[in-house]
Amino acid sequence: MLRQRCAVLAVFLLLGLLFLPAAWGAVELKLGHFGPENHPATVAAAQFAENVEKRTNGEVKIVVYPNNALGSPPEVLEQVIMGVIDMSLSGQDQIAKHVKLFDAVAIPFSMQGYDHADRILDGPFKEWAAPEVEKIGLVYINSWEWGFRQITNSKRPILTPDDVKGLKIRTPPAMAYQAAIEALGGNVQTIAFGELVMAMRQGVVDGQENPIGVIYDLKLYESQKYITIVNYLYSSMTHVVNKKVFDSLTEEQRKIIIEESDKSRLLMRELVRKQEQDQIADMKAKGIRVDTPDLTPFQAKMGPAYEKIRKNIGEENFDKWMEMAKATAK
Repeated sequence: MLRQRCAVLAVFLLLGLLFLPAAWGAVELKLGHFGPENHPATVAAAQFAENVEKRTNGEVKIVVYPNNALGSPPEVLEQVIMGVIDMSLSGQDQIAKHVKLFDAVAIPFSMQGYDHADRILDGPFKEWAAPEVEKIGLVYINSWEWGFRQITNSKRPILTPDDVKGLKIRTPPAMAYQAAIEALGGNVQTIAFGELVMAMRQGVVDGQENPIGVIYDLKLYESQKYITIVNYLYSSMTHVVNKKVFDSLTEEQRKIIIEESDKSRLLMRELVRKQEQDQIADMKAKGIRVDTPDLTPFQAKMGPAYEKIRKNIGEENFDKWMEMAKATAK
C-alpha cells in the first residue's frame, strides 16, 4: 500500500512539474540604451519587450533601461560583451571601437537618404558585419535607427563650408564624425552625450551635430538658434545581444527575439522619420532658423576625411562599403 501511495505521489509531482506556469522558469534580460525616455528608441524598445514577453508566454522578460540608466554608451556595450548586461541598442560608433568596419557606415555623404540606408544596412552590410561582431562575443540582431545628422550652432547660419570654419563643434568621440567636421574647417570638441545639454546651455562650444529628433527631444534649440540640414552622415542604433546569453535561449525564443526586433526596428524608423518634419516645423515656429543648403560644396571637402577613414578601417573595407553603397543606390 505504501509503495502504491508513493508511486501515485511521484506521478502527481511529475505532472506538477510538467504543468508549472511558464513564469517559473522565466529568463529576465536587461536591455540598455542611450535614447531619452521620450525618444522613439524607448517607444520601440518598449514594444519589443512587451511582444517578446507575450509571445514567449512570460518565459523571456526584457527589462528596458533607457537614457544611460546602466551607464554611458561605451560602458554599456563593454558590459554586454562581458555578459553583465544582456543586450543593448548601441551606437555604431561604439561598436566601431571593437569592429572597425562599423566606421564605414559613417563615411560622409555615402548614403543618399533613408531608403538607401535601409537597403544597405538590412542587406549587404549586415551579411558582412555579423560574423565580425560574433568574434567579440555578440550577436548582431538588427540596425534600428538614430538618423541623419545635422549641424546646429549659436553663431551664424551655415550655408557653405566656409561658414563652419572656426566654429567649436561638439561631436561624439568617433573618428569618422570628427574627420568630417575637421574637413569642413570646424574645431572639434569631444563632450560626453550625458553632458551635451549642459555644455550647450553654458556655451562651452559653439555648436554640435545630431539627428533632428535628438536636437528636438533634448531642446538643444534653446541654445542653438541655427540648424543646417546637411545629412552629412547617417548613424544607427545597433541591436546586439551577448552571444552566450542568446545561445542559452531556446530556438523558438531566439526566433521570437529576432522577429520582434525586426518589428521594433521598423517602428523606430517610422517614428523618427515621421516626427522629423513635425519637429522642424515646430522649431521654426519657435524662431529657429533652419537652412537646407546645396550639399555639393560640402561633399567636395570630404577628401581629407575619406583618407583618414580609409586609413583607420583599411582600404579594403573602405572600398567594399563604397561599392555596396553604389550597388544599392537608385
